[in-house]
Amino acid sequence: MGIMSDQDKEKEQDKEPSLLNSGVRIFLVEDNPDHVFIALTVVRQVLGDDIELVHASNADEALLMIAQFTEHDRPDLFLVDLRLPDNGGFSVLQATRANEALTAVPMFVITSSLYDRDIAESYQLGASAVLCKPLSRAKLRDELVRVGALPLSQRRTDPAYRH
Repeated sequence: MGIMSDQDKEKEQDKEPSLLNSGVRIFLVEDNPDHVFIALTVVRQVLGDDIELVHASNADEALLMIAQFTEHDRPDLFLVDLRLPDNGGFSVLQATRANEALTAVPMFVITSSLYDRDIAESYQLGASAVLCKPLSRAKLRDELVRVGALPLSQRRTDPAYRH
């Protein structure tokens, strides 16, 4: 293995998976319109305005859509409210990971629940990250970097930076 030139390094960085590319599809499952607005605002602040939002306002709607996603039209990121009525957030997580076309898609749970059991179950069902409400730019950005959906250069290194 040789030393990489600056041009080679730039080419490698271009190959890095990134949600900063145009046309990012985000599947948001959220029943509260105010929380939809907040999530969309934060996502746009982190990823830019060129996103396509696919929204389901309840678990039943989400389950129907999840069953139809294929390798060719799947979202690039899932944001799922854990506290949907009737424990619907958990069924959305299960259905997402059961669809083979979606197994590699990062799935972030957004919740107001601080119960360790809910957080543990979210990870057991395949969540990539669990984010507490209210959703923040810093936490979303850091988790996207951690799961490899954003390049490391997107992580904030300013010591005054707060989560």
